[in-house]
Amino acid sequence: MKQRSIVTPGDMLCIEEEFIPHAGVYVDSGVVRALIVGKPIYDIVNRRVYVKPIRNIQVPKSGDVVLGVVEQMRDEVAIVRFVGYDINKPLKHEFRGVLHVSQVAETRIQSLYEVIRLSDVIRVKVLNNYIPFIVTMKDIRLGVIAAFCSRCGAPLTKEKEVLKCRACGNREMRKLAPDYLFTLK
Repeated sequence: MKQRSIVTPGDMLCIEEEFIPHAGVYVDSGVVRALIVGKPIYDIVNRRVYVKPIRNIQVPKSGDVVLGVVEQMRDEVAIVRFVGYDINKPLKHEFRGVLHVSQVAETRIQSLYEVIRLSDVIRVKVLNNYIPFIVTMKDIRLGVIAAFCSRCGAPLTKEKEVLKCRACGNREMRKLAPDYLFTLK
């Protein structure tokens, strides 16, 4: 394989058996590909491959706590678009994560619809360093920070442990973060 000086996202670097994927790469069907624009580095001693970015791109890492919007969901899995590390610090690039029903709570949950809904703004923790990012909501400080009525789309206000729509009177349940935004004072 010819080694290039600069790679772009999706460029093949090697196969998984040759080098262990590290920062700035992802695995697609056994092929290690570049995640970012940069210089590929092949660490012969540790048998790792990574891409050193040309510019410093802010890519979520394992252990990072990020805010995201629930874009798609089914009973067992949801796709979360990361929007930033907090409300005042947005990400410059778009990343998505996968939230599995087993990563929501310590107790068994039948369906994700019991704890989140489409378009909810949630705080999640990233569990890995590669695409697809796997996220969790198991920590007590993680969960929904802004929810909207599934009937009319108005913001849901927290009243004790229940979320209530002030527009249509609908009541809903979510796994709330301690700093839920719409609280009744």
